[in-house]
Amino acid sequence: MAAMKRALNSYFDKIEPVLLVLGFSFLAVYAYQVLAQPTGAAYDALSIAQVFIYAVFLIDLVLRLIGAGKELLTLAGFLQFLKRNWLAIAAAILPAFRAFRVFGVLLVIRGVAPLFRTRASKVGLVVAVSLPLTLFTAAIAALEAERGVAGSNINTFGDAIWWSIASVTTVGYGDKFPITPDGRFIASLLMVVGIALFSALTALMAAWVMGERRLELEKERQKNE
Repeated sequence: MAAMKRALNSYFDKIEPVLLVLGFSFLAVYAYQVLAQPTGAAYDALSIAQVFIYAVFLIDLVLRLIGAGKELLTLAGFLQFLKRNWLAIAAAILPAFRAFRVFGVLLVIRGVAPLFRTRASKVGLVVAVSLPLTLFTAAIAALEAERGVAGSNINTFGDAIWWSIASVTTVGYGDKFPITPDGRFIASLLMVVGIALFSALTALMAAWVMGERRLELEKERQKNE
């Protein structure tokens, strides 16, 4: 049992860079499928690659469940496991459903998240990683759902990215909008995510400003002593 625990801990230390590469690979394959529209064997090969990448993330979650062991048998331990691994759980479950392909972005964020540990780096995660990835993935997913549908006004990647930016900022100019059920589902998610991302960014920036102010006051107090 102890040997298994050591082996799993060694695995957890080494797998993160692999998951980072696989997460970006998953998103790249999905984007290529939608933008290039390959057919036949090429499309099948890309689909198999996506399944393989997804399987790696699923196996990773299973191994983390095994590593948690008896911890999962108590409510406190189970909640602690969810707190530590909620992103891994979401990334391993949601992209499995075709209607939720937009959640493929979670595979990328899952791979990037371990690199961001401090408060400042979390701001970087929200601004430099999560927001542009969400914009891009939502645009790709919306284009896949809307392109070629009668009455659709989102038929090119340019249309989709413009719609994505207008939606995530909740501006909503109304010149581009989804008409399919899948497209509207993606739009709803994007607006909710947009509010959450910008709220998180505002809170993190406010915390950073207040932290800087506290340091200034502390320095002033020390000078006066």
